[in-house]
Amino acid sequence: MKKYVISSVALLLGFAATAANAQMGPINGNSEAGAQLYYDHGCYGCHGFSGYGRKDLNNTGSPFLLNEEIFRGFLRARDDVAPLLPSANMPNYPANSLTDAMVKDIYAYVRSMPDNRPDTADIPTLRTILEAAEKRQYKP
Repeated sequence: MKKYVISSVALLLGFAATAANAQMGPINGNSEAGAQLYYDHGCYGCHGFSGYGRKDLNNTGSPFLLNEEIFRGFLRARDDVAPLLPSANMPNYPANSLTDAMVKDIYAYVRSMPDNRPDTADIPTLRTILEAAEKRQYKP
């Protein structure tokens, strides 16, 4: 219960901080170590190898990437601990799965990802595929 309260407070503070001041916090981790952890824990499965995937990380304006503390709170308070967003399906990462130092490194890696999403407007076949996918309605 204590973890639930701490994580929930961290998330709420994150949203409040975003509304008040959208300035990104410092990066204190090792992005090279974070890259390995990102791959070891399968983050690329949803977020892609470069931060663009089913759930983009790059330039989303997500309040969860505002600073390390909020990012850590988000990773610790997922579906089975604090289902703030019931439609989310990201796994929970407790401290015995990812230490605080590991979270710092992953955060550093995520923040180091370049904004290099390719422009799809000039690729007609890809544009057709993406437009068709947007029209589909998936049922869980």
